[in-house]
Amino acid sequence: MKGFTLIELLLSLAIVGILVAVGVTSFSAQNRGETLQQEADKIVSLLGAARADTLAAREGTQYGIHFEEQRAVLFSGAAYSASAAGNRAQALHREVKISAISLFGGGSEVFFQKLTGKTAQSGTVTLSLVSDASKTKVITIAGTGVAYSN
Repeated sequence: MKGFTLIELLLSLAIVGILVAVGVTSFSAQNRGETLQQEADKIVSLLGAARADTLAAREGTQYGIHFEEQRAVLFSGAAYSASAAGNRAQALHREVKISAISLFGGGSEVFFQKLTGKTAQSGTVTLSLVSDASKTKVITIAGTGVAYSN
């Protein structure tokens, strides 16, 4: 009778283990990349909602977005107030953070103008993975008020 030796079995198990580890690592990296894109899309959507609310003159006021490391907040009025009841926060996934805010004039808020939807705070907001800061998505906010991610 012919069978497998213990060495052959151990070698086969080691090869299978290596293949599984490589597959899991690749899947995990792919998943984090998708999470980063999804969070960028959520922030772009929130910017679009603030601009649309301003253009629609909802409640007769303008709207804006305030950025923090772990969230973006849609607010109404000429200034951000953390305690305002109407604020709508969009928390980021725990694996994603806002790593850089580079808006014209500085600051961490974007305000949209009534009637035109334009903003004087054009610039970029960069999202990155907490575990790997080299993996980023840049959200660009044009002077027209339109936002998009790369």
